[in-house]
Amino acid sequence: MHYRRLIRTNGKILLCAALLTATPLFAKSLTVDELRRMQSKMKAYDSLSVDFVQTRYTDLRQKSTHREGRALFAKPNLFRWMLETPKREYKIFDGKSFYDYDPEGNTAKRFATNDQQSHELNQMIDLILNFDSLLKRYDVVKADEDGDLIKVHLKPKVAGDVSSIELHFAQKEQFVSYLKMVLKNKNSLTHEFKNPAHAAIPEATFALPKGVKATDNN
Repeated sequence: MHYRRLIRTNGKILLCAALLTATPLFAKSLTVDELRRMQSKMKAYDSLSVDFVQTRYTDLRQKSTHREGRALFAKPNLFRWMLETPKREYKIFDGKSFYDYDPEGNTAKRFATNDQQSHELNQMIDLILNFDSLLKRYDVVKADEDGDLIKVHLKPKVAGDVSSIELHFAQKEQFVSYLKMVLKNKNSLTHEFKNPAHAAIPEATFALPKGVKATDNN
C-alpha cells in the first residue's frame, strides 16, 4: 500500500519537475521605453507582406466568422489589404486616396481617408506599423516578453468604440503576429498574421489596375 502511494507521489513530482523545466516560471515585464526600442527595429524595414486569418466575433449572435487574406505594406503609408475568402475584397491606399476595389467586377470606389469605411482599417494598420503613435492614444496595461513573443495589452486614453487591444510581436521575424480589438459592445476583430517577408514591393502594387476607373463614394 505504501509502495503504491510512493509510486503515485513520485510520479506527480516527476511530472511537475518536467513541466517546470519545459516552461519558464514567469514572463519578463517590459517598460514602454523597451517597447519603443523594439518597434524601432521593425521600422528599419521599408516593406512588409503577410498572410492572415481574420476572425470577426459578434457577441449578440455568439458567432464567429473567419476569412483569409494577404496584406502588403510599404513606407511611408502605402498598403494593399486583400481578403480572399469567401469573397475577394481589396482595400488599397496609394498615399493619397483610399480605394475599395472589387477584383471580380473590376470596379472601385474612392473614399475619403477619414470616412468610416476606411477608418477601421486605417486604425488597424496603425496598430500594426506605428506603435509610437499608438502611445498617444492608448495606455499600456501590461507588456510581457514570453519567449520569442512580446505580448502587449492596451486600453484607450479616451473612451470610444474600442475597449481593449492585444498585440503580439514576434521578435525573431520582426512583425506583429497577432492583433485583437475588443469593442465596447463586446464584439471583437482578431487577426493572426504569418509568413512575413520584407522584400521590396513595387510601388505599382498600391495602384488600381490599369483601365479601372474609381467612382467617388457619396
